[in-house]
Amino acid sequence: MTYLSIQAHATNIRRSLETIGTILHTLKFPGDVPDRVRVGLALLRASFDDAAGLVELAKLHGEEFAGACFSLLRPMNEKFKRGTWIAFCATEEQVQSFIKGGSLPGGNLMAHAIEKAPPFDQFPVFSKLYENAGEKLHDFVHGGHQIAGAYTHGNGIGAAFGAENLKGALSHAEAVVATAAQVIIMIAGEFDVDQSQRALDDFTKAFLPP
Repeated sequence: MTYLSIQAHATNIRRSLETIGTILHTLKFPGDVPDRVRVGLALLRASFDDAAGLVELAKLHGEEFAGACFSLLRPMNEKFKRGTWIAFCATEEQVQSFIKGGSLPGGNLMAHAIEKAPPFDQFPVFSKLYENAGEKLHDFVHGGHQIAGAYTHGNGIGAAFGAENLKGALSHAEAVVATAAQVIIMIAGEFDVDQSQRALDDFTKAFLPP
């Protein structure tokens, strides 16, 4: 089995993100889309940017900035979940309340709401992530014992997550972006089925085996 350095792994994932970005840039939306679509797309795009930032940090600095990479996992996942929920589940009142600074449903309520409808009912990625890693991701962001432990695990004070753990975070970021891209393509299908199908075909050719 060929061993890839963190930088090489990050470079490969960066290429994947660039391919996904090229596909998404083929999608056109009307200027008067509903607020639920506009806000949903904004959060999904912000999730993409978190993933790209994580990958770039790892590509440039390897394990040295691993803590910053891990800290980006939670906001990336939260924006992905919130963007999907707003686009597919939120009422108009909830969308307008959020735009004005109101809060969204807490805990795992959004995940369960998303997963009541197809195709998300077949792929419970949101609730599984929340159940399996929610506390750990929260810990990374807010300076809990997980991040403190990782910074005192080595011979000195500094990030010591381990190369394989960091590569796992990179692969997770790639998976989130790929799934978010498919969500964006689904949203685009509400306005132009043909362009959505073309984008989905391009995505399938690029990432799924023949």
